[in-house]
Amino acid sequence: MNSNLKHLFLTGITLLCFSSSVFSDDKPSSKPLDNYQKGLQAFEKNDHATALILWFPLADKGHADAQFHLGKMYLDNNNPGYDPETAAKWLSQSADQNHTESQSLLGQMYLKGTGVKRNFKKAAHWLLKAAKHNNIEAEYLLGKLYYYGDGVKKSRKDSIYWYKKASEQGHDRASVELALLYLNGKNVKQNTANAKQLLEKAASHNNSYALLTLARFYEEGKYYEKDLQQSLVFYTKSAEAGSMDAQFKLADAYDQGTLTKQDRNRSFVWYRKAAEQGHLESLYRLGRAYVNGYGTNKDFKRGVNAFHKAAERGHGQAQMDLGVAYYTGKGVAPDSTIAYAWFYVAAANKVKDARKTQKTLYQKLTKEDKRIAAKLGIEYKRKYYVRKK
Repeated sequence: MNSNLKHLFLTGITLLCFSSSVFSDDKPSSKPLDNYQKGLQAFEKNDHATALILWFPLADKGHADAQFHLGKMYLDNNNPGYDPETAAKWLSQSADQNHTESQSLLGQMYLKGTGVKRNFKKAAHWLLKAAKHNNIEAEYLLGKLYYYGDGVKKSRKDSIYWYKKASEQGHDRASVELALLYLNGKNVKQNTANAKQLLEKAASHNNSYALLTLARFYEEGKYYEKDLQQSLVFYTKSAEAGSMDAQFKLADAYDQGTLTKQDRNRSFVWYRKAAEQGHLESLYRLGRAYVNGYGTNKDFKRGVNAFHKAAERGHGQAQMDLGVAYYTGKGVAPDSTIAYAWFYVAAANKVKDARKTQKTLYQKLTKEDKRIAAKLGIEYKRKYYVRKK
């Protein structure tokens, strides 16, 4: 336990000693709550400190449910005591006692490499245990693992089996994946009617992925009659349901005037929403919108800030535009050596005219600035060049 949580734990024990009525109910109960149930009650009231105090001794003695909840608390990004490695420790102990939710969560941690070293085989091991007890998320994820052959032998048959199990329990994403397999007819008999039923059912639940898939099908005229107006409707629904891919597509449609009339005010709104979720191209386009005043007031400083975020994640054109900003001093203090460094990385990304611009600028630098710029360029490439997959 880290020092802050240990202090919190010891302080809480002291407080509990002074007041035996802290957790008493307003209404009399025929059976008093045990400490695990009191912890649940405190957790539901967002009193995580009290929950921790009550659960820790139980977890330490092997209480699987307490171990599971402690693991979840340590995995919570909003918890000041966020500690994925400690979470993995508690979840492992709980999973070893056949706690299904712990097995599922631990499997997901191995999939992502959260608190543990990423390991698809271990992920599959724990997800399979959870799936055998009908854990819906584990069933869906096993479907993905078998589809791609990650940690298990690639098998469309097993993929379909687990997607179907999850779908039957109401997992909308599994229903969409199963629908796509039925539509493609790979290693399974093509069944367009069943696929459409699965897809439309998931979409009726406002599942963003199902809505996005329908939008693409209507746009492409694939499996459904081509209908751009209907496509726009489904892209909008998906975007409103939180899909950053749909938000970008909608922003691009309003930006370029495809699917609908050009409307850069709406375009700006959707680029910003997608960028806030981390969509890389939207982040760059948001920078362009600020710099050019597309759908918003011109703001070079905000534009350059967006370029910075995108450039640091390897976006080549953002790196090029950031170089221009540093060279011209628009939105940022001018610095030719930094401008050169960004042109250098953009050139590595094969951005048009980046290499030519880099060489031209280099010739204008003083001997000392050339030395600084060359060193900076190598450093920036090491940090910000992302090799295309």
